[in-house]
Amino acid sequence: MSAMLGRPRLFALFAAPLALVLLVGEGCESSNAIVGGACRGGLLACGRECVDPTRDPNNCGECGRTCSPLVPCLDSVCGGRLPDGAPKDGQTTDVLVSDGPTDGGRVDVQCLPPFDTKEQCGDCDTTCRADQDCLERDGGGFACGPACVPPLVACSGRCVDLQNDPQNCGTCGKFCTSFLCATGLCQGNNPGDTVVIGHDYFTANAATSQARVLVNAVYIPRSNPLRILSYERDANTTAVGNVKSILATFSFGRSLRYTVSRNIADLAATDLANRFDVILIHDQVNRAPADLTSDATTWATPLHTFGSTGGVVVVLDGATGQGGMPALLTAAQLLDTPGHTPLAALSRVAVVAPVDVIATTVVSPYAGFANTTTLQTNEPSGGNVTWVIRAGNDGSGDPVVVHKSVP
Repeated sequence: MSAMLGRPRLFALFAAPLALVLLVGEGCESSNAIVGGACRGGLLACGRECVDPTRDPNNCGECGRTCSPLVPCLDSVCGGRLPDGAPKDGQTTDVLVSDGPTDGGRVDVQCLPPFDTKEQCGDCDTTCRADQDCLERDGGGFACGPACVPPLVACSGRCVDLQNDPQNCGTCGKFCTSFLCATGLCQGNNPGDTVVIGHDYFTANAATSQARVLVNAVYIPRSNPLRILSYERDANTTAVGNVKSILATFSFGRSLRYTVSRNIADLAATDLANRFDVILIHDQVNRAPADLTSDATTWATPLHTFGSTGGVVVVLDGATGQGGMPALLTAAQLLDTPGHTPLAALSRVAVVAPVDVIATTVVSPYAGFANTTTLQTNEPSGGNVTWVIRAGNDGSGDPVVVHKSVP
């Protein structure tokens, strides 16, 4: 019996290497290979293909390492590496890219396409005169030209009427999902969103499911530029910088215009919907619960008005510092949340509402970084409230991420 088995085994020993040589030789065509069937410099043989491991989302860094859907492979890392904290060399533009966690410092700016502003028109170095606007050229690109005649204004290279343009309703880039704009206001019933995320972003990077949850929440509005009121009064500056780095990684051509706020009264303004698409409230780690209750009580009506007209409020709670975010959520009437409970680092959480927009391309289950927390809320999942992500490998625990529609 052993003699009969020996020959097939011997054949297999020779057949396997031969098959590998044939596969590599066949897959790497002349444009991607050198003599002998090896992939040309910089490419890697993965199965039947020669790939670039620095940017192939199916072989990111090595064969078989697949990035999540919509997550790019940048410099051999899914989602890319975080910036090192060094300031950019470009000139000021409306695209804001934050520092990495190495310095946690100020938000730096860089010059990026499409170069359609008066400050950078056509390139980084061309500034239009006061009597000019930056307008789209017939052959493509942008150049300084005669200013738009009032009441028209220049938006992304076109002269538009902000009173009735559904892609620039009331302000440049304000997109009406109903595609109806009148008197500078989007028409039709347009419910907004409140998203509460029980994750701390002090260490999370752009390649993680935890980062994808944040990205999905902030990018709910379709406006471009996306106008974000970033409330940072008592937040950790490193965590704030990391949040902005993650969002910049996934901007994909959209401009992010941050208005940084450290003033309690800013969130009590009555015109929030006219000025912002997203209100991002960072974890207020350095403020006492009683003070947050007092602050947020004045926000309840303005934030509800903002949400009921299509605005998106995103609140981050990492259960660190003084742990007052449940008090803020409850007082602002965003989500009735008596308390929260921190989970051990790398505890598993699971998506339980896969069709919800917040769960898009989120791998489940996934491990939460340090200071992930569950939310003890009095608002059960159902109706306009969805528990999107819950604690536990099977998602049977308390909610970690809650998405609430604001009628």
